[in-house]
Amino acid sequence: MKNYGTWAFKPALLMPFLISSAALTGCVSQDPRLTAALSSTRISEVRVETAPDVKMGLPLLNGATQESQVAAVVRILRETLSRDLRGYPGGTVPARLVVTLHEADLASTPGRIVAGNSSFIDGTVRLEDVRTGQLIAQAQDIRTVDVTWKGEGMAMIATIAINAAATPDQNAVATRLATSFAGKVKTWLTPRTKK
Repeated sequence: MKNYGTWAFKPALLMPFLISSAALTGCVSQDPRLTAALSSTRISEVRVETAPDVKMGLPLLNGATQESQVAAVVRILRETLSRDLRGYPGGTVPARLVVTLHEADLASTPGRIVAGNSSFIDGTVRLEDVRTGQLIAQAQDIRTVDVTWKGEGMAMIATIAINAAATPDQNAVATRLATSFAGKVKTWLTPRTKK
């Protein structure tokens, strides 16, 4: 009987495979039709709206209503997207970027500091031809989260101190959320092909 030997798991032999797999997954591709559509457009208008059933955070201890929280998110997100994405990605077809928020939750300052409540926004994004109103492209479920620290026991004191230092006010949190959201939208809008 021949002994073909035993196979033993050798991490060193597996590493080149894992590295090449990771490199290949980093090469993101798009449908060529979407790449062509995005390449021809430039954002000339930005509109931010809320879904009729938008999910909102709880009313704040400082008296701010749910509606005023959402209005602040809409305003700051529209300003951020207009500033960061107007003219992008650089084509000739004027396009309207429309964001529909499905969730907008700004945790209160006490909630962030003491309870470690995080804030988030979630929405869909579409790109429309300004002249015809036709849909050019649509992205599903873009979500950004502004995470606060959570702690228990003795670590709770340190957690409260960290959260107090990191959360100046709700406008700052909304701005961080909007900046992160704009970055994700820009990534989606960037024409890319398989490498």
